[in-house]
Amino acid sequence: MVLTQQELTKRNSTFDANPFNYLFPTYRGKRRSQPISKDNVVNSLNKLAIENNIVNEKGDIYRCKAHAFRHRFGVSMINNGMNILHVQKLMAHASPEMTLVYAQIHDTTLRKEWEKAINKGAVRLLHSGKIKAANIEQQAEENGLELEWIRHNLDSIRLDHGFCIKSPKHNCDYLEQTLEPPCIKNNCRSFHVDQTFLGYYNEQIANMESDIQIYKNSGRDRSIEIIQPKLRKYTDIRDEIINNGGIYGHSKSKRELNNNNKEIKENGQ
Repeated sequence: MVLTQQELTKRNSTFDANPFNYLFPTYRGKRRSQPISKDNVVNSLNKLAIENNIVNEKGDIYRCKAHAFRHRFGVSMINNGMNILHVQKLMAHASPEMTLVYAQIHDTTLRKEWEKAINKGAVRLLHSGKIKAANIEQQAEENGLELEWIRHNLDSIRLDHGFCIKSPKHNCDYLEQTLEPPCIKNNCRSFHVDQTFLGYYNEQIANMESDIQIYKNSGRDRSIEIIQPKLRKYTDIRDEIINNGGIYGHSKSKRELNNNNKEIKENGQ
């Protein structure tokens, strides 16, 4: 979009109208050759809201205020993990209390995401590969974690293909297996997927189906045999996300903790 705006500005600009090569210059009037004004931005956005019937939570046409951009910037910094004192300095706030508003918004965002997660149905992936209904409270208990800990660490435990809800006190048994997601391959009990990952699995399935078609056209039967089990697995996960909301790791009966708090698996598994 920036490149598109650059081309538009180049076509419409002259040296007199835009001597400083602003990306969003003013072409006429008293502010000619200056950046577009705050009022210009706000008025344009409000016009856009009216033309497209963009409304607020009360159903009224949304009215933009310039301070919203500064507000959004502060919240984004907090959401991305910046220290609140650094945000205070960056925003030139006179006191930490002013910056705490952004942190409170961050906590509210986390809580909403958490509530969305626990309100979704879920199933667990047994060691045998079969799928069984489950819930996130049970998942947290079986992993020795507090629900509050998971809620505040959703970002840090998120992987490309799902969440790793594993206690930080324990090492991952499959960490070195990097050729494909080891959580899925090994039916890990700490693996959790919800509907936020639906796009990932749809994309992976589409890619594998495309590869299979290429293999068929070139007679690579062995390649098809290798990829089909993974395709079936991903399709099962995708279908369970759609039908039940997510999948979880295998049950507590499949493992126990020894006296050194190291995980061992029953029945030689």
